[in-house]
Amino acid sequence: MKNKLKIISIVLVIALLFTACKAQEKVTNSVGTNETDKTESTDITDSKEEADSADKTEAAEKPVLRIGMMSSSDVIPYVLINENGLADKYNFELDLEVFTSAKDRDAALQADELDGVLTDYIGICMYQNANFDVRITGITDGDYILMAGKNTGITDINDIKGKSIAISENTLIDYTLDNILLNNNLVSTDLKKEIVPRIPDRLELLRNDKIDLGLMPEPFATLALNDGAISLGSANQFGLYPAVSAFSKTALEEKTEAIHNLYVAYNEAVDYMNKTDIKEYEETVIKAVGYPEEMLGKIEVKQFRTSTLPPKDEVEKAIKWASDKGLCSASLTYEQMVYDVYTK
Repeated sequence: MKNKLKIISIVLVIALLFTACKAQEKVTNSVGTNETDKTESTDITDSKEEADSADKTEAAEKPVLRIGMMSSSDVIPYVLINENGLADKYNFELDLEVFTSAKDRDAALQADELDGVLTDYIGICMYQNANFDVRITGITDGDYILMAGKNTGITDINDIKGKSIAISENTLIDYTLDNILLNNNLVSTDLKKEIVPRIPDRLELLRNDKIDLGLMPEPFATLALNDGAISLGSANQFGLYPAVSAFSKTALEEKTEAIHNLYVAYNEAVDYMNKTDIKEYEETVIKAVGYPEEMLGKIEVKQFRTSTLPPKDEVEKAIKWASDKGLCSASLTYEQMVYDVYTK
């Protein structure tokens, strides 16, 4: 009996030892598995962090240029920069914001919501007069057409003395009109100027025979001409290109390379326009400029110039006109008005 109890005891001890070993093995395996899971989890996290870091680095290397503009033929190359993938090609993002008034556009620039604008010589003079350092960085090819109402009987610019014209005072339009008149041996006082700030209102006055003359950019000029208005000449016809692109000095200092690349892309877009049938990008033109859809198939786009800084004498002539109107200081210089991004 004692021998049987002894055998049973030995068996029980062996069983307990075997069970304990199994339990220890299970614990060990469990710990090992957890450590492996943690390592794999850490690897996944690290990979995600590296990917996020790469994305952030790529974004940091692609600065955003925010440009404010109003619908006109000037904007076509800028829209094509995005549509033709040139912003990606030259490593920047182009954010184009369209405004319905120059006042709102300028307010956005002053509030640092924009880096640059499509504006004009007179606008830059006024920025500088307000101690807001904005510099001309490029030329644009918008035109301004002088037209007579269809029922005025006027067919030649020499017939306009004493006639009425609606304009915006002390603006690009006012400056352009004076230059067109000067090129035709006329002066500002030869016309009766009526101050009408909004271009759509001027168009309606011309259409409804309330004024004799209008000076308008696209698309308003084409709309008026299609309604029977008579073209008497344009700014570009007399070598006047007063519209420009410009950036704040802050943007120029912080985004110099991107702005330089913008103009490389701009000139490539212009080259595309000049060599490509308008049918290939006419819908872009209609949308960008603001032509009505029924103009499809009737749009004409002249040859654009590649961008560069404007001639010194043109800028100085604008400064003289603006200073005579009390819009800026007569001591303002060409060097204070421009910034060379082409050789940076």
